Amino acid sequence: MTRPYTEIVEDRRVITDGELESYSVGLDLGKSQDFTALCVTEVLACERQRWQRTKFDAKAGIVERRGVRRYRVVNLHRYPRGTSYPDITRSVQSILQQLPASPYGAHLFVDRTGVGAPVVDAMREMELRLTGISITGGSKVSRPKPGEANVPKSVLASLLDVAFAEDRLALTSHASASDALRHELQNFRVKKTAHGNETMEAWREGIHDDLVLATALAIWGAENRPWPRPAIQWSMGR
Repeated sequence: MTRPYTEIVEDRRVITDGELESYSVGLDLGKSQDFTALCVTEVLACERQRWQRTKFDAKAGIVERRGVRRYRVVNLHRYPRGTSYPDITRSVQSILQQLPASPYGAHLFVDRTGVGAPVVDAMREMELRLTGISITGGSKVSRPKPGEANVPKSVLASLLDVAFAEDRLALTSHASASDALRHELQNFRVKKTAHGNETMEAWREGIHDDLVLATALAIWGAENRPWPRPAIQWSMGR
């Protein structure tokens, strides 16, 4: 803890670069004439650190540290309209197989809302490790059975918003659709409805949201997947 009654002359917060922990992959499935989007993110185990220096100190020291995760979008792909679900499934399988090794491997989070349920079943038959996500209204997440979750769109939107606000989401030049994602993000907002729930909606009617949702699925998945060991630890002290 900071020594009492000393003047703080430096107080800064940083997030470390961290180490690769896993890959989290979000897949937003569109109807036959809609876009389907895939987002692959590196999940990095990092520390959020607070550094302070008093007028009696020669240099700043860490007074608080907290484990956090950061995300780097390394692959962002929008499939052409009309791409068949078997072709999408084979493509996703190939992408997952080509990912570099990581301590906890890769996990896929698929939008199974509407047409997605049979696609999720087909992917499981191909032995892909995945969680099927049904995007709902309201504000509560539920898990009807293992490998499935009902997640409100407001929760997905909030996680994406927080990750950006805390500088924990980065888009890389390796993701060819990054510019399209930036454009989508600029046309979305999180607002409060009359009931006080957060909803994600387009600024302009008809704007695509597939890349945004694929990214949000990847982030939600990384934040909520079961981990083999506690990955987030707290500590304070100087």
